[in-house]
Amino acid sequence: MNWRGPIAACALALGATASSAQSFATQLQLPCLTAPEAESLITAVLPETIEALATSCAPQLPPGARLREAKARILPRYRSEAEAVWPTAQRAVSRVVGADATVLLGNNVARPVIASLLAPAIVKQIQPSECPAYDRIIALAEPLPPRNLAGLMVSIWQLTDARRKPGEKRPAITVCPSAA
Repeated sequence: MNWRGPIAACALALGATASSAQSFATQLQLPCLTAPEAESLITAVLPETIEALATSCAPQLPPGARLREAKARILPRYRSEAEAVWPTAQRAVSRVVGADATVLLGNNVARPVIASLLAPAIVKQIQPSECPAYDRIIALAEPLPPRNLAGLMVSIWQLTDARRKPGEKRPAITVCPSAA
């Protein structure tokens, strides 16, 4: 997954211009996130991401698909968890975008604004043909706590980063290698 779009969206949410946000994301190697920070950040944006995914994938899915029922079945629990982890996610975003953004991140609208910018950037990368697979992932993850889904996503993110060859282009944000 290319994280430059979401990073630029996050920088834009924090007041940068569109061109400086893209430049920021493209040119800088940002500090890595710890696994708990990455899990909190993912958990914080999961409700809006699942909602955007459900909207985007609806035409490709049958009437009884889990994503089509996400608003009633999944999202209330995910929204509650997103609010609970926001303080940790907020610290992660502050580390990535800089201490100057801390004031902007401290209010009650920061999480929904950041999530509403990141979710479309994430979902935009999903191909319509992949919607049934994402619906299956949501169906399998539904009984799990939201943090478990975020933890699985971070583990996959770490595995992907670890498989990159030396010199291969890395995403702007990475998860710090775990101590062995």
